[in-house]
Amino acid sequence: MSVRTGDRSEGKLGVLNEVKTLGEYTLHICKSEKVFPKSSRWIMAKPIIDECISALTCVRRANAVFVQTVSDFEYRRNEQVKAHSHLDAMLSLIDLAYTSFAIESKRIEHWTGLVLNADDKLKKWMKSDKERYTKQLGQ
Repeated sequence: MSVRTGDRSEGKLGVLNEVKTLGEYTLHICKSEKVFPKSSRWIMAKPIIDECISALTCVRRANAVFVQTVSDFEYRRNEQVKAHSHLDAMLSLIDLAYTSFAIESKRIEHWTGLVLNADDKLKKWMKSDKERYTKQLGQ
């Protein structure tokens, strides 16, 4: 049985898809010679890619934890917080790249939009986890 479009809700872990989409776009834009010339690509592109990959890795680590104890929840929460900080750092680096490399504003708007979407979903996931596990673990 199908669910009407208006009645559909977003999956709990839409953040995984958002971060993956962000990673794909980040790799695409960072390897483009039109955006980052080869001669200076390592200066800005590599740190941006590193932050993106770190965010993706933290989200995957957090998702891999099956929370049964308080320490499981704390580990999961720490990975979520790390992912948030990597996404925030990525925004700062993208802003610096924008001013330093004169990247088209449309590209930057799309790119930062992807980062902000991923971060919003991450925050919703963190809020959902906090509500769920404070009740379940009696914190």
